[in-house]
Amino acid sequence: MAHSYEEIRQLAQELPAEQQILLANTLWESAVGDDDGEEVEIAAAWEAEIARRVAEIKTGTAATSTPEEVAADLRAIAGE
Repeated sequence: MAHSYEEIRQLAQELPAEQQILLANTLWESAVGDDDGEEVEIAAAWEAEIARRVAEIKTGTAATSTPEEVAADLRAIAGE
């Protein structure tokens, strides 16, 4: 049984962000072709990593720093 675009879109939106990104990359490559499979794999891996990090931030499990902490770290690196 074939599914409609709307059914597939709704199902895809229920996936975790990481899986949505991987699905989007797969669909994009199937539509435009795969000139460089390795490049596509690398891009997909980065997209998955970004999605994982965003999910950690949203759930509060990521280690974060305040802008002041980042500035202090940069000053320390610069030797100030």
